[in-house]
Amino acid sequence: MMIVGRPGLHAWFFIFEKPCIEAFRLWRYAGCMMSTINWDHLRIFRTLADAGSLLSASEDLGISPPTISRQMARLEQTVNARLFDRSPKGYSLTNEGEGLRELVEKLDEPIQAIERFTRTLDVQAAGTVRLATGFWFSRFIMERLPSFYAEHPDIDISFITSHALSDLSRGDADISIRNTRPTSGDLVLRKLLDASFAVYGTADYTAHNPDAYSEQRFVKCDWIGGAEALENLASFRWLHARLEIPPVLKCSQTFQLLDAVKSGVGLAVLPMFVGDAEENLICVSEPIYLEQSEIWLVVHEDMRRAPAVRAVIDWLVPLMRSI
Repeated sequence: MMIVGRPGLHAWFFIFEKPCIEAFRLWRYAGCMMSTINWDHLRIFRTLADAGSLLSASEDLGISPPTISRQMARLEQTVNARLFDRSPKGYSLTNEGEGLRELVEKLDEPIQAIERFTRTLDVQAAGTVRLATGFWFSRFIMERLPSFYAEHPDIDISFITSHALSDLSRGDADISIRNTRPTSGDLVLRKLLDASFAVYGTADYTAHNPDAYSEQRFVKCDWIGGAEALENLASFRWLHARLEIPPVLKCSQTFQLLDAVKSGVGLAVLPMFVGDAEENLICVSEPIYLEQSEIWLVVHEDMRRAPAVRAVIDWLVPLMRSI
């Protein structure tokens, strides 16, 4: 969304509870940049300011760190100011950056509301729909995208693949598939399924390690666990609470877990819809239902009326319930 026009001084004073020098300083920023700035750059700026590092912001936004870095360099060129101090420890805001963040926070809610409203005015189902979800569901959905594009050639789905929860009110995504039921905000949600997990290993590994089929697996088998980036996921918490020996391998990315178990490194806990689809993997346990097994589709109340968003939802719901 492009923000066009240079607001008058009185408009920026109105944002604050009372006129002040700070309001004038922020108005100077806004006035110099609002005719050319892309709101997405400000959204990325705010996320990076909150996260403090490119990697953390990348996980929240589903955008690569180099892309975030380039976008912030362009934003700094637009406002003609250095917004971040960059160091090996991460990104910290300069005084100018603090001023811009304050203004963005004031503008965020009304601009997101305007953007949501304008998208509901679309007559045709067209444009980009941003879908936020974790790796397993992203993988499952991507493998089935051709059927959606055949029916909706004018809609593009942009995936935000992250374990972090997207803030739909802030415009981080249009649709979110998550294992946490939201309890606040103007959000509409549908329960899609109860996700089940199980323990898997290759046919060769389980043949050479029969203890994989019993509770002795936690003592005598090799395991693939989660590194720091993944260890707080429910499946890894379940596993680490039972293991009596350290994992032989710890993965920092979800796709590494699947690659490792398929290569025969050891056993791993996988979603059943993932493990059962792999020809060379054997399920060696009963289904595991974790504390966060309910999977929800969440959309902002305003956005569900946008034709493109509605089309994606109508396709996603039966697809996900088929798992």
